[in-house]
Amino acid sequence: MQKFGVKKMQIRQTILAAAALIMANSADAGVLHGGTFSVTYDNPNNLLEGLTIGPGGLTEYYVANFFPKAVADTYSTIADIITVPTNTYPAPPTLEYVVNPADLTGTGIPTGAGGRANKPTTLTWDASQDALVDSSAFIANGQIGLNGVVMTRGSFTGTLTSGDYTFEYNASRNDGVNSGWTLWNNTSFRTSTYDARNISVTTNGDELLMTGELWWSPNMTAFLFGGDGSNSAGKAATFTLVSPAVVPVPAAVWLFGSGLLSLLAGARRKSVQAALSA
Repeated sequence: MQKFGVKKMQIRQTILAAAALIMANSADAGVLHGGTFSVTYDNPNNLLEGLTIGPGGLTEYYVANFFPKAVADTYSTIADIITVPTNTYPAPPTLEYVVNPADLTGTGIPTGAGGRANKPTTLTWDASQDALVDSSAFIANGQIGLNGVVMTRGSFTGTLTSGDYTFEYNASRNDGVNSGWTLWNNTSFRTSTYDARNISVTTNGDELLMTGELWWSPNMTAFLFGGDGSNSAGKAATFTLVSPAVVPVPAAVWLFGSGLLSLLAGARRKSVQAALSA
């Protein structure tokens, strides 16, 4: 019977090890996996409404077209995008950007040429922030790459594009008013477009819900609205970032786990039978 007890303990340890392997493949704590980033403008028909406009600022500014992922991926260069007639892809009330994967290789997502510069998603956060509820503080490393391009026109010659955004946390931009979270434009050149304020964050492992306000950054205010680069022109929009929960465990992992457990159960039955017949 002592031999049977040792064998039983070995089987139990093997089963626990198999279960640990399955759980290790089921999730990576504090890692962003997919989702959407939605932007709803306060005044979609007139982006200047309610803003502080300085000398030389725009007198007209509006969204001409919005290219969501499905459409944006068909345009490999900004030159292709700006030739598209106004309102060919009219902007909906809420612009929805798709969160990029961690590796863009082979995805067909435009990057690195002709002004298109989609970025991968590399956002991770410490385990201590895995269970926030309506928190106003959330610190993470890396970036969220967002797929989509918005075209704007107004009282200026030509077309402006903004997109291939990254949403990033930078402690130096956390001044007690701005949260430190910033939406960066990466089409043609990198520049901060909006600073996020009044955010609320809820996390549950890899699940992430973040809402808040987008305010024009000081440098965009200076560029478009006649500011001096020290203050924001005002609030532009609200945003919602929704990331799905845990990425589903690949079927192969479950098949491996169930197959291994079946083998272990068979081995246990044989051990029991051998012990009883001894």
